[in-house]
Amino acid sequence: MPFLLTSLFLCGASSLVLEIAGTRLISPFYGSSIYTWSALITTTMVALACGYAWGGRLADRYPHLTLFARLLLAAGLTVAAVPILREAVLRASAPLGVKLGALAAAAVLVGPSLLLLGALLPIATRLTATGASDAGRRCGDAWAVSTAGSVLGAVLAGFVLIPLWPCSRILLATAAVLVALGAWGSWLAARRLPLGQMAACAACLTLAVRAAQIPHETVRRRVESLYGRIEVLDAGSKRYLLVNGTAQSVMETATGLSAAEYDRAIEWTLALRPGAKRVLALGLGAGLLPTALEREGLSVDAVEIDPEIVNVARDFFGYAPKGRVQIADARAALETSVQRWDLMVLDAFSSESPPSHLFTVEAFARMRESMSPDGVLAVNLVTTLEGSAGDAWRATYQTLAQAFPHVRAFVANVPTAGLANVLFFASTGPLDAPASASPAGARADASAMLSRELILTQDEQDSAPVMTDDHAPLESLLAGTAVRWRTLLQRDLSEALLH
Repeated sequence: MPFLLTSLFLCGASSLVLEIAGTRLISPFYGSSIYTWSALITTTMVALACGYAWGGRLADRYPHLTLFARLLLAAGLTVAAVPILREAVLRASAPLGVKLGALAAAAVLVGPSLLLLGALLPIATRLTATGASDAGRRCGDAWAVSTAGSVLGAVLAGFVLIPLWPCSRILLATAAVLVALGAWGSWLAARRLPLGQMAACAACLTLAVRAAQIPHETVRRRVESLYGRIEVLDAGSKRYLLVNGTAQSVMETATGLSAAEYDRAIEWTLALRPGAKRVLALGLGAGLLPTALEREGLSVDAVEIDPEIVNVARDFFGYAPKGRVQIADARAALETSVQRWDLMVLDAFSSESPPSHLFTVEAFARMRESMSPDGVLAVNLVTTLEGSAGDAWRATYQTLAQAFPHVRAFVANVPTAGLANVLFFASTGPLDAPASASPAGARADASAMLSRELILTQDEQDSAPVMTDDHAPLESLLAGTAVRWRTLLQRDLSEALLH
């Protein structure tokens, strides 16, 4: 029956759209780490499995098209309810912590819809089979059509819908498709429409549209890019740049200067190489550090993978670059570059952790090759310091030491909830300079940083892993850091993250 196959195709597409869009639903509050993706994948697989089992039993008891149509309407209703319930669910799940909270939020928000979509497949198989002789072929056709729809849904969600539309609009469009299919099925089954169910769906869609349109006064801009949700929000005297709910930059709105101590401490590199003229920033953020370095008379180029980050930096953080801004992956940009820089700053993050392919021996060696003789590489890493949770900074230190003969590491700020910015400086030449030689606005922070140097013991050197392109476990080493960072953000910015 064309209706059943069309429905299975579109339901397969809807299930993948829900799974992928689901990460955008909870990532502003729980980040886009492995925990978020695991929560969505777990929810999807469990919900679909339960749906298949439940749908098979329903198909044997009520093998009617009316049942199929009503489940379609119910699926549309639950999808339409997601934008309405999102804030309340995220708020209620927060006390469970980052791991269980992400799983609970995913289960409540998208689990019911996926369960209903899963139940449709065995029902459609039962309705299309005419007997035992063609049951296998009908079952295979149903699975093939549903899987083909899932392929389309994955492509549409990742390549078209998420870059173009807000998540709420994607969900509303998905709900509308399911409701339309349910109405079509009801008409085919009984030549009448289930007005009560359709009225409930219409009311839910209306409420969802209104919920999606409620503004939040502190959010200056919100945009969905290929790499995550980007938000600019004002809180107190500060302006934050958030990517997937993680603070990437913080600016004092009164002065337009960075509110982060590490941003100023990193200017110690100018004391290390007072004759430096050219700087490359790998990762732009809000552009506050490149702006500060340009005020000191340096020419600063930048590599940023997300063009929307560049737009936000220009529009809301006063970034007006004099140097070149290249939209590219930092590693790819270096591989094709023939230029040389005196100083290089690696400050790139994907949610709570840096991209691991930028923290390998091979990556650091390529950075060294792109610097002038005795050039300095500065690397920023947010991490915990003690015990096994500090393995990330120790591994980074050891990895840098494979590519550079001179490496030093410092705690750039007073740790908060056990978290700190660790700044690494690496070069083929000596790394000695007084804090007083730093730019005037950075001297106090540079002096404080130099008093907090991190030294690896021999045992730590022997046990710290060296990260390579073949094995770079940075994200797993930073798992504890990610949980602490996300908890801290939920504490300080929870209201903004919920909107």
